[in-house]
Amino acid sequence: AHSVNQLLAMARAEDQESALRPLPVDLAHLTQDVVRDFVPKAMEKRIDLGYEGADPGGSAMLTGQPVLIGELLRNLVDNALKYAEGPPRVEVTCARSAEHAVVRVTDHGLGIAREHLPRLTERFYRVDRGRSRDAGGTGLGLAIVKHVVQRHGAELDIQSEPGKGSRFRLVFPAARVRVSAE
Repeated sequence: AHSVNQLLAMARAEDQESALRPLPVDLAHLTQDVVRDFVPKAMEKRIDLGYEGADPGGSAMLTGQPVLIGELLRNLVDNALKYAEGPPRVEVTCARSAEHAVVRVTDHGLGIAREHLPRLTERFYRVDRGRSRDAGGTGLGLAIVKHVVQRHGAELDIQSEPGKGSRFRLVFPAARVRVSAE
């Protein structure tokens, strides 16, 4: 069922016809909801999952596709939980500056060797096939992330070091950030 959902999400992310009318997206609220949805999985795996940053309804408002951005966030948090190890902690932050809105998902897990980083967002690319299979990965999660990022004119920066974990930094450009009525 997970593989089918991933394939459907990939199709939604790639479907240029569904570049529907952009909607307001409360990035902080969406990010908090995604983190909240993963709390049971984190507790089951004994991983400390935390959120910090902008308050819902605050300044981290975007124009975009909330369903796709939610899918992107779910993939990043799910991956972080899959590969988090001692200290088992995943941090998710959401912030806005004058120039952009940023979400960071950081784990303190296995990390990824530098030579794999450029290919991580390729469809079905796996750093370690056995590890991905054991963790329930389809090889589509980061490909979905890449398509959603491109569709929103955003950037994805991945930093990782074996044994020290990974940080996925998602940057939405000023053109996507809505000026709030405050």
